[in-house]
Parts: sequence; C-alpha cells; structure tokens
Amino acid sequence: MNLGIFLQHYFPYGGLQRDAVRFARHAGNATLVVSTSTCQPAGIKLLQLNSGGHTNHGKLARFSRDCQNLNQFSANIAFSRIPGSNFHFCGDPCYRERFLKKKPAIAGLLPRYRFYLENERHIFGPDSPTHIFFLSEASVVPFQEHYNLQSSRYTILPPWLDRPATPAPENPPIRAELNLPRDTPILLFVASNYQLKGLDLALQSLALLTGEGKKCHLVICGQDDPAPFKKLADSLQLTPRTHFMGPRDDIPAIMMQSTLLIHPARMEAAGMVLTEALTHQLPTLCTSHCGYAQHTIAAGCLHLSNAPSAEEIAAKTEESLAQRQAIIPKIRDWCSQPGRYETAELMLAKIAQAR
Repeated sequence: MNLGIFLQHYFPYGGLQRDAVRFARHAGNATLVVSTSTCQPAGIKLLQLNSGGHTNHGKLARFSRDCQNLNQFSANIAFSRIPGSNFHFCGDPCYRERFLKKKPAIAGLLPRYRFYLENERHIFGPDSPTHIFFLSEASVVPFQEHYNLQSSRYTILPPWLDRPATPAPENPPIRAELNLPRDTPILLFVASNYQLKGLDLALQSLALLTGEGKKCHLVICGQDDPAPFKKLADSLQLTPRTHFMGPRDDIPAIMMQSTLLIHPARMEAAGMVLTEALTHQLPTLCTSHCGYAQHTIAAGCLHLSNAPSAEEIAAKTEESLAQRQAIIPKIRDWCSQPGRYETAELMLAKIAQAR
C-alpha cells in the first residue's frame, strides 16, 4: 500500500507531529506530505508541497487543495484538517464547539472563522466520505452533537504506547546537568504551548508546596517563548527551582529521572505526553478533560478537575508524591497489556480494509 500522510507543518516537538511520524514509521511504504518542515524526520519519505498563502486559513486552504490534487497514493490519512481525505486522525478538539462558546455568532461571517467552520464541516459533516480516528471517547461527543456523526464513520483508538527503548541510566544526566541531588523531587512539564497546557498554574502551585514539596524543582521542556513564564517564576521567587530547558530530544531519559509529570492543560484532545510518561513508569497529574485522563486514572494516577486552582494542583501534587511508590506498580501493570502497543497496526488494518 502506497500511503500518503498529510500534515501541514512538521516540527519535531509537537504531539500531533510526533504521532504522524511514528505512524509513518509503522506504515512502511508511506510518504509524509507537508507544506513546511523545520527538519527531515529520520527514516521517513518526505514530500514538501510549495503551498503558499498570506494568512493561516489561506495557507491551510492551499495545502488542502494541493493534497487533494495528488494522485500517486493508493490511500491517504490526514493529520491536519484536509477535506476529502480517506481517513482523518483527529488530534484537535471540535472547532465549532469552541467557536460557539467563545465568539459571537456574527463572527462566523468573517473569512477566517467562516473557513475553519466550513472546513471542519466538510470533514465531519454527514456528506463527508472521511473515516475518523478519535483518540478518546470524550473527544467524539462534541462532533456527534454538532455534525450528527454516526458510529460507522469513526473508530476510537486505544491509548498509543511505545515500548521504552532504553533502560534508566545509572547516572541520570539531567540531574548532573542541573546539579540536583538524587533525592531532589523533579516535577516535569512538557509542552509546545505553555499557556494552553497550564505552565502558569504549574508555577503558581510550585510556590504553594509545603513540607517535602518545598524541595521540588520544576523542569520545563518544550518549544515556546519562556520569557513571560520566567518573569512569573521570578515574581514568585521560584527562579532557583525552575529550569527552562527548551526543546529536548531526550525526553524519555528525563522522564526516567523525574518524579511526577505535571500537565494542568486547559485543552488537550488526548495528551501523548501522558501515555509516554506511563511507559516510563512516571506518575502523571493532569486535568480531567485531557483525552487520555481516563487512562492515567486507570493506571492508578491522581487527576485534577477541568479548571483547577493552584491550590488544588499543589494539594494533588503533594498527594501524588506521597503515594508515588504505590502508584508505580499500578502503572507497570497497566502498561503490561499487549493491546496498548498495537494502535498503529489497528489503523493500518482499517485503512487496508477500506481499499
């Protein structure tokens, strides 16, 4: 099968981007089709289209058109919102749901909003031929409400886990890099959009930790502007206990050296970083509306409400730290189920069946 994988922008640190690349690696004869790419993903055939445009919605419209005009693939799957694709990997929440909650109806007449609303309808609406892969049951609900999406048109994927490639290092390099003793608890935050994923809340909660929690250091990884958050950390007198590491290629190794993953996301369709943490036996603490929150709960981790206060996060952090040794065996048991590592195979079987 000659498979086209449509992804408008590729950069190595986005969750959707990483999902597209690891699916391409599972697929074998597959080509990742992009409009822009900051680098060449190792071992992946890349086709870069010269799709132009002066606005974000204009660029997506032209990329969609160019993808629709390709005829060299026997099947295709879109990780970006490309109407007319055979399959769509839904890694983003329902745009219409967010629009109706945050914008006046008249805003739908503006070119930007009109395009995104129509573009989504062409993918999820009743006349669309596209079969959708959802990452969680909760993420399906808004699309059912707004587009009368029938169960025959979608598949809910199991949590997508990859087996850790390396054992925990004998001498954890991140602790040496930051000059942190082995008994210093590390709270890990990983995201490419600090505000959306709640870094401000993580910092505010760090300032409220008591007892052993006052020894915690927050390690922040991801590609975003750290300046406003460094300013917040300084105002909270947390600068010595916060470490902005930028984008990193050694996240798995850092996870194996960390104590707890903090993910107070304001919006998260799934949360690949959560399941990645579980595979490295790292307890997590995330908001309830994260798509993968149900899986972290099933694995024995604590969770936060949909809109947690800094006080709630601090309390749950302290509780998670106190229960860590009891949580880890539950995570290990949850990760031991073989079906959790076969998500790509399930997708490929569905695509092959439809040909």
